Amino acid sequence: RQMCIRDSSNGSSASGGVTTSAGATQASATDPSGDTTDGSDSDPSGSGSGEESGDTTGPPVEPPEGFACDDPFEHGGRQGCRMMVEGLEVKYFPLDEPAPAQRLVVFLHGDGGADYTDNWGFRQEILDWAIPQDFLVVGIRSPASYDGDTDPSFGAAQPVHADMVATTLEAFIDAYDVVEDRALYWGISGGSWFTTSSYIPVAGHRVPGIFVANCGGSGVSFGWQWEPTNSPEIVALNSLYMNYGDQDFLAQPSAESYAEYTEMGFMTGQLVHPGATHCAHDISQPTLDFWMGELE
Repeated sequence: RQMCIRDSSNGSSASGGVTTSAGATQASATDPSGDTTDGSDSDPSGSGSGEESGDTTGPPVEPPEGFACDDPFEHGGRQGCRMMVEGLEVKYFPLDEPAPAQRLVVFLHGDGGADYTDNWGFRQEILDWAIPQDFLVVGIRSPASYDGDTDPSFGAAQPVHADMVATTLEAFIDAYDVVEDRALYWGISGGSWFTTSSYIPVAGHRVPGIFVANCGGSGVSFGWQWEPTNSPEIVALNSLYMNYGDQDFLAQPSAESYAEYTEMGFMTGQLVHPGATHCAHDISQPTLDFWMGELE
């Protein structure tokens, strides 16, 4: 079922037509934490019988401490870390209290990886919104490159690379005892192509989330390792939002990805910026708006 939230075409590159499709309901995530006892094996009754109370729960279970920082860096006044996790290079922003993290926020960079390497893809507005909420922001360097090139490019990634990315994110979930099931993803250009082409098909049932594909889309998906038509509960955990300019060379495949995922029953939406070329429009605020629209 489709519902039009807003449709504005005043020619400004800062606003555009926004449509959403509610093909699935959002599933709520739960907090797996629970109370623990103090582990005492003394008789709390004070009877002096000398018998143990029967408390066998043991000492409180300490939360995981996260990953040690191998290579620190600073960006936007915040401390970041670069390291290898499950064979992939990552950058992340440690929290004041390592665990539990409330939610993962995942950045998938553009082709060539300059926005990852030089850190400017880690948008200040997103960091300032996520980190105070104990959301762990993680960027992953693409394990794929185009033939004859060594620069990291998610536009060259295939299902095998999607499996690698999911495995790395699962390691973060375990290391930081992440509370919420649904991650928040934002991609740029090639990272958005990767999102719609094979990442959701491969990892949507493993690390589901709210995906915002900025200035990029594949038009078709492939490598599905789960079947959306038979898995409404998984579809309900994944949403896809497209944010692109109508003069972007990836405008058509972006629109086609929106249509494909809408037809499969996903919650979808798109913001189209009239007159805007490739990535020449706001990225941060639409990304935050799409995320908050579901979380609130």
